Amino acid sequence: MRAAFIYMASGFGSRFGGNKLLEQLEGKPLYRHGLDTLREAAREAARMDGWQVRIIVVSQYREILEEAVREGLQAVYNPESARGITSSIVYGTREAEGAELFLYFVADQPRLRPETVAGFLRAFADSEKSMGCLINGGRRGNPAAFRSCWRQELLELKGDKGGRQLMDRYPNELWFYPAEEEELWDVDRREDLEQNAGEETRDGRRTKK
Repeated sequence: MRAAFIYMASGFGSRFGGNKLLEQLEGKPLYRHGLDTLREAAREAARMDGWQVRIIVVSQYREILEEAVREGLQAVYNPESARGITSSIVYGTREAEGAELFLYFVADQPRLRPETVAGFLRAFADSEKSMGCLINGGRRGNPAAFRSCWRQELLELKGDKGGRQLMDRYPNELWFYPAEEEELWDVDRREDLEQNAGEETRDGRRTKK
C-alpha cells in the first residue's frame, strides 16, 4: 500500500514567542525529533509490511525545507501559514496525490515513537474505519489519519481546526489507537521546552516533569 506522512512544520509559535521549531531540545532542533521518528517509522513499515511511504515536509521556513531536500524528502513551501494548520494540510494533501492513506504529523511533538507510528499505520490500514488518531485516556492526539476517500474534503478545509472538523462531523468513521501520555506532549510555550529536558525512567525513556 501507499501512504503519505505529511509533516506540518509551518507554525509561527505565537504563544512560544518565536519559531520554536528551530529551538534546541536535547542536542537538536525541535522539528528534527519528529522528522527522525517519521524516517525510522517509514523504514520499518517498508521493511516489515512492504509499504511505500512518502514523507512530505510542509513549512514556511527555509532551513527546514532545505534540510528536507538534502535528505531526499519532498519539500513543500507553505506561503499561507497565517491561515493556520489547515494551510499545511491542504498543501501537503495536494502534493500527496496517489497515496491511499494520509497521515498528518505536527512538528512540535518530540516524544512520539517510531514503533507507535508504524503500529498505527498498520492497524489503521486493517481497520474498517476511514479516519483515525492516537488517544490516551480520552485525550485525542496526532498523528491523524485519513483514507483517500476524504482527499477532496481535506483539500477544501477552512479555519484552524484542521482535520478534526471532519472527525467531529463524522464520528462513526473515527478509529483510535492507544499511545503513551508522553507521546502526545507538544511544545506550546517556552517554559514547556525549558522544563521538559525530561527525566529518564528506569527503561531509559524520558517523561515530562
